[in-house]
Amino acid sequence: MASPNVYRSRFTRRLAAIAALVAMLLLPSALVAPAASAQSVADVEVRDQLIANQENLLNTYRCLFGVDTDVVPGGCPGPYQVSPGPAPPNPTQQDIDVRDTLIQSQEALLNVYRCQFDVDTQLVPGGCSQQTDDTPSTEVTEGTSSIAPPAESAAIGVLNGLTVEPEYEGSGYVRAEFEHDRRYLCDNAGTDPYTGISFDPSTCDVDHIVAAQEAFESGAWAWDTARRMAFGNDAENLIATRDCVNRSKGARDMAEWSGRIGSGVCEGTETTVDGRCFLAQRMVLVKAAYSLSVDQDEKAALTTALEACSGRNLPGTGSGSITGTIEAGSD
Repeated sequence: MASPNVYRSRFTRRLAAIAALVAMLLLPSALVAPAASAQSVADVEVRDQLIANQENLLNTYRCLFGVDTDVVPGGCPGPYQVSPGPAPPNPTQQDIDVRDTLIQSQEALLNVYRCQFDVDTQLVPGGCSQQTDDTPSTEVTEGTSSIAPPAESAAIGVLNGLTVEPEYEGSGYVRAEFEHDRRYLCDNAGTDPYTGISFDPSTCDVDHIVAAQEAFESGAWAWDTARRMAFGNDAENLIATRDCVNRSKGARDMAEWSGRIGSGVCEGTETTVDGRCFLAQRMVLVKAAYSLSVDQDEKAALTTALEACSGRNLPGTGSGSITGTIEAGSD
């Protein structure tokens, strides 16, 4: 990996421009929703653009300082630019609330990077001396790091904002409408995020963390094809997994998948506490971002998993190079 000084020369101008844009957009008025219960598409779009801008800046920092580079889509030194997906056609106050929560969480992580690496510190409210022990910590050793996730209470708060209703039982699910083209995720050997067992390109599947069929049953039944394709190809909902683990998980939600592999070469393997925590956190964020619902049993299972998450260092999504092949998976 190139030194931080090399990354600095490549990214200084771009980093400054993105930082200025994020700072300009992070006005208090941007986070205050109108009093009416119905929200406009523009209310959602401005937040989605801000979320994308924040993610692009996070990836720039990651490449600049060699921190958590494994979660950068496309890898460093040239991370992909994240673009917002289509807004829901009839947004609600819940759509606004979950985006505001995500904006605040991403800004908190940006401030961790700013204070840790002494960059753009003028954007940190109150300055770096005001960062508390509750802020996620960063440790750097020989170009790598571990970022502790936000407190589990934040994810539980997002979960509590999701609509709770029974799953849709109608017809119309077509797996091909949720297909992805993230073949690079299985280019290299790795570790399954749910169980901790290893895989190589020949035993790797790309998993939709919130499975395509689960999304369909949780609200995507009402989407048009373009939105289904956008969901299916969203890097934040995709991760490289061991094939037998992915096929055990299948299209199940948190309550439906026990995490124990019952057959095949992985028989007897179980999800770890870290793996189940990662799965719960990511499922909640994805469902919130796409205004998908949860059922009662699913919410209870997610809550239990999230309550075990405090202080755990979790894997990221979207890592790998842009070559290689994958198996289709079973979700």
